[in-house]
Amino acid sequence: MNLEQFREYTAWHHHSNERTYRAPAPPYKLLSVNPSSVQRYHPTLRLDWGLARVEGGGWDDPSNCERIRKTSTYIGLSERFEEEKDWEDTVLYQEVCAEFEHHKTVRGYRTVEEYLRTRCAYLDDLFDSIKREGYRPNEAASHEKPAEDNHFENAYANHLEPLVAIARTGEIYWLEGFHRFAIASILNLDSVPVYVLCRHRQWQETRDELYRTLSSDRPLSDEDKVEHPDMQDIREQ
Repeated sequence: MNLEQFREYTAWHHHSNERTYRAPAPPYKLLSVNPSSVQRYHPTLRLDWGLARVEGGGWDDPSNCERIRKTSTYIGLSERFEEEKDWEDTVLYQEVCAEFEHHKTVRGYRTVEEYLRTRCAYLDDLFDSIKREGYRPNEAASHEKPAEDNHFENAYANHLEPLVAIARTGEIYWLEGFHRFAIASILNLDSVPVYVLCRHRQWQETRDELYRTLSSDRPLSDEDKVEHPDMQDIREQ
């Protein structure tokens, strides 16, 4: 999968949504999400089928998700940047060492020394940059990838903003961009720009209902959903 194919899938989903729903979301609409409001990530939704998917079924059941602040990535970055531990003493680094015992490469790196020298140094720089200058979208920041010849680091998802999914209840699940999420959360930032990879069908129907309500000037029945980050495009119409 490359970025061009990803965009082709995205265009197909958007075309289908426009034919099916009253209030399809623009696929490249950025949502402003407060990291403190996100509690879970979804480990199994496919990331390579493009943005703006609408899917029914039970994929959004919380039992299919995991607590994002319990992940080794989040814990490891918290140890590094809040507790100021050496990388070698973090859960994240130790997990990488364990992976190298079973794999020739980890995240595209050939040795744990290379990972420490390149990837960990990049994360230090990213943290310092966001702390000093604030969070900027990937495109605006032109983040330099830690290793230009590393196919993993240069995968299509790393050229996008973080990816999320929205459950039928409106709960936001994180999918991709863990390091940026963790750093933003550790720094107590108010918001991070994200793309929506997938919405549950029932949530899309909630979007449609809000659109119909605002179009008919009827009173709003659920103020919480109206204030949801994914409803702002409808309110602005």
